Amino acid sequence: MKKVLINEYSAYPQKKFGESKEETVKRGTDLFPLKYYLNNTVDPHYDLPIHWHSDFELIHIISGEYTFFVEGAEHILQKGDSCFIPGNILHGDGAKKGNALYESVVFSIDLIRQHSYLPDNFIGDILSGTIKLENVIPATNAEMKACIENLFDVLKVNPDGTELLASGYLLLLLGQYKKQHLFTTKNVISNLKKRQSEQMECVINYIRNNYNKDLSLDEMAEQANLSPKYFCRVFKDITGRSPIEYLNWFRINRACSRLRESSDKLNSIALDCGFNDFSYFIKIFKKYRKMTPLKYRNMGAVQETDSEQSSQESTS
Repeated sequence: MKKVLINEYSAYPQKKFGESKEETVKRGTDLFPLKYYLNNTVDPHYDLPIHWHSDFELIHIISGEYTFFVEGAEHILQKGDSCFIPGNILHGDGAKKGNALYESVVFSIDLIRQHSYLPDNFIGDILSGTIKLENVIPATNAEMKACIENLFDVLKVNPDGTELLASGYLLLLLGQYKKQHLFTTKNVISNLKKRQSEQMECVINYIRNNYNKDLSLDEMAEQANLSPKYFCRVFKDITGRSPIEYLNWFRINRACSRLRESSDKLNSIALDCGFNDFSYFIKIFKKYRKMTPLKYRNMGAVQETDSEQSSQESTS
């Protein structure tokens, strides 16, 4: 596992943003708020833009190499490595995400906080930002690796007692964090760092709600109450991308969803996703997806047909 620092800041906001519209999908059930995902970074439909949510997340590399962005740094994760992300932390694909198969679990911390008697305030300190966990868990940490692998095995097999076992393994994982002292204590969080993180999250939220409009750099900077030049520097420090790069990345991600889910014309999709110049849309799409929009759509249709045939064969 290698680490590439992107900034000196620690994007570790304590505030939950009530106005945020992203990542509000309900995961699991009210009694078991947890969901398992399997991800392949070479899948043309795969994309994980930099984002945040109140839920906690744990990812585990099954094979290959994956560059993951979290808290102002890119980490090159390899087979067996894991990464733990507390709630309200900016994270997502690195600039060069690599070629990897990885699994992840996203869960509400209430899963283990509300149904257990825990006199230890370790979880509360994580939520308040008083302590900062080490995000990366290397494969060489045998105790934590075993706990993580057991957790994912349970979620994939889904035996009787899955809810109890999964909750238990998550508690064990946090217990190992404290036992091995894999955290740092922060008595006072810099007001500047906290403010910058909040400002950039507000801008990201604004982009996600207005990506289909003609957004200018000045307009985005205005959302953060910063000059355009200083805004660009802070945004890249916090997210690892320039504001325009993030905007284009997000627009292409939305265009991909439209290509998969509708039969709308390409120029209509381009306009609806904020691209007034169709040739520029094609150029940016190829930059991020390494193929044309038409090829992307056709690949999705082929995969859907293959999936339907496989389903029919399995039931015949």
